[in-house]
Amino acid sequence: MRAGLLKFSVVVILLGMLWSSEVWAEEKSVTSVGTDGETQPSEEKTIQVSQREWLAIQSDLSEIKNQMKKEKEKADQKKKEDEEKKFHSPQTKLGGQILWDACGGWGDTAQEAAWGNDFASGTQCRQAWLWARGTIYDMIEYNLTYDFAGGGAFRDVYIGLKNLPNGIYVKAGHFKEPWSMEELTMVNSSTFMEKSDVNSRKSFVGGRQNGLMLCNWETMDRLGWAVGVFSASQKDGSLNSFYSDATHMAVTTRVHYLPFYEQCPDGRLYMWHLGASYTYRKYDREHAADYGTAMSFRPASGIAPAILNTGNLTGLDSLNGFLMETSWIRGSFSIDAEQAFYFMEDVQAGDVTTQAGFVQASWILTGESRNYVKQGGWFGKITPNNPFIRTCKEGMGVFSGPGAWELCYRFSWNDIGELVPGYDSASTKLGKSFINTIGLNWYWNKNARIMFNYAVAKTEYAGRLAGTEGWTNLFETRFQVTF
Repeated sequence: MRAGLLKFSVVVILLGMLWSSEVWAEEKSVTSVGTDGETQPSEEKTIQVSQREWLAIQSDLSEIKNQMKKEKEKADQKKKEDEEKKFHSPQTKLGGQILWDACGGWGDTAQEAAWGNDFASGTQCRQAWLWARGTIYDMIEYNLTYDFAGGGAFRDVYIGLKNLPNGIYVKAGHFKEPWSMEELTMVNSSTFMEKSDVNSRKSFVGGRQNGLMLCNWETMDRLGWAVGVFSASQKDGSLNSFYSDATHMAVTTRVHYLPFYEQCPDGRLYMWHLGASYTYRKYDREHAADYGTAMSFRPASGIAPAILNTGNLTGLDSLNGFLMETSWIRGSFSIDAEQAFYFMEDVQAGDVTTQAGFVQASWILTGESRNYVKQGGWFGKITPNNPFIRTCKEGMGVFSGPGAWELCYRFSWNDIGELVPGYDSASTKLGKSFINTIGLNWYWNKNARIMFNYAVAKTEYAGRLAGTEGWTNLFETRFQVTF
């Protein structure tokens, strides 16, 4: 390539010399000014070059063009080979997130009596995730996520097949069931520090389980669906399966639809989401403790003690669960609501119904819209229009804007009182709870935010604690970074 450029430069210099010495064959018209002030054409001169010199120049130019063509073909071939190699090799991305929480609060005398102690304050690393995600052939997808907090546990561990001819996505491994918009939204994108009691049954229904799922989330437009077969219950973070003569399996399905959806050029979103989920679960009663078939509910906090808990549901035979969900967004304002019913057949408590739900509102004061993920029907992280921390130059941070500020409120409810006949004991707390939570979130940029929550929980106990009405007040904050 360098030799070709050198030859080309020599030819250009030669042409310039021929032009300046009037050896190049051309006709040139020169004008001059006459005595009357008018311009008059001068004599035209014709300059010729020998045929041998002309042919030599043409030959050099042709050789240069051929060399440049070969170099371009060689470069294109190398680029194609690199792209093929990249396509056939695993493309892995490493990432993670750190969530650090602090909580302070108190319960009234009745609540402290139910707890058996007086809760004051605490801190914890809520999550310390590290993940490796990638694809092979742009069809095989994989995810390996480990949480180093709380003694360590695996989270998402699965293999998926996407871009199939029929548009169906297939996933196998350990991952979330298709249940609830709130549950499918990752914690790093949730509006509040903790999810509602609808999704505090994670080892019991709706959380991460071993399973196989089919869905159209990769290709959907307005209507999405998913269906899968899963373990009926599993301890949070466990990948283990237990084998016995009893069935321990669940079938879970979810559909969601967008009656309207409009994304404006400035990023503002206007949409209405409707969804419903159903699950049928058959439990292995003999291994209830091994599978973690139990429910426990904290007052909108990962640090405070549980205000309701069932212990191991050793008599639970089967369950039918129904959930309805909706989300409405108009620019920077949004409303979400979910309601779930669980119809349980239990050999100790009989046929009982438990239920939980919530309604929440969010207003992003700086004008951004929440990030709705159309493929799947859940929410992603909010991206501030004017990040608070944008970059760092010469060792000094550049603070370019206010970030994004979000004000939010949620009211949630939960009722497991009908389990009293089979599970009322000194180690359980059964009844109803009602929780009001106010939140303020400050998004520094897409990958960092600070959260402030204040929660007031009222618990109406049943069974041995009947007549007890406890109140809990909690102040919480979270520092969050994803990378």
